[in-house]
Amino acid sequence: MSAFRTETRGATLLVTLDRPPLNALNAETLEEGAALLEKLGDEPPAGGVVLTGANGVLTAGVDIKQAADADRAMRRRLFWGINDFCAALMRLPCAFVCAVPGHAIGAGGIIAIAADWTVIADTDLKIGLPEAKAGLAFPQVPQIIMEYGLDPVWHRRLAFSSRLMGAAEAVETGMADECVMPERTVDKAVARAEEFASQPAFNEVKANMRHKAWADIESVYARRGTD
Repeated sequence: MSAFRTETRGATLLVTLDRPPLNALNAETLEEGAALLEKLGDEPPAGGVVLTGANGVLTAGVDIKQAADADRAMRRRLFWGINDFCAALMRLPCAFVCAVPGHAIGAGGIIAIAADWTVIADTDLKIGLPEAKAGLAFPQVPQIIMEYGLDPVWHRRLAFSSRLMGAAEAVETGMADECVMPERTVDKAVARAEEFASQPAFNEVKANMRHKAWADIESVYARRGTD
């Protein structure tokens, strides 16, 4: 059964991560998501892409049980699954908006930072990058996303402290862009994607802004297999 549901909202494609109970990202889910996003990168929707989560959360991050029980081969599969999924998000050439309905932990925080715009629900959620506390180092592509998407001071503070924040603080730190009532989160994200996509030069402006990040990601894959 697919962990991703898709539906069209006008010219925008809404992608919903649905892996109960907390949308944890195991190797299979990461690989499925990367394949879907790569296909969308080749054939981008005219109204852009919105990514959200079902079950009242975006994602609780990497599947801790699978990671804890992983042998060397599975750890490598998870490592590159995270890189591939995050790289596919960053490489989307069209408008990409993230709708955060609830907790966005670890990889969930990275997804929020990777988006062109992130709408977060004004609810009792937690968002952050607690990899250091969880004993998990950031793979290369998430590191590039943090360097691209966060102010250097907040990059250091969030990565070193593993602190989890509420919605309003997420906007202050740059992990999200606007906070709305929970029932409006997806609709607002779709509206933002449509707004961005309607601008004739949006894709070109995005490509220019992300040029260095894209080049850095390409360098990661150029070295793949040498580690």
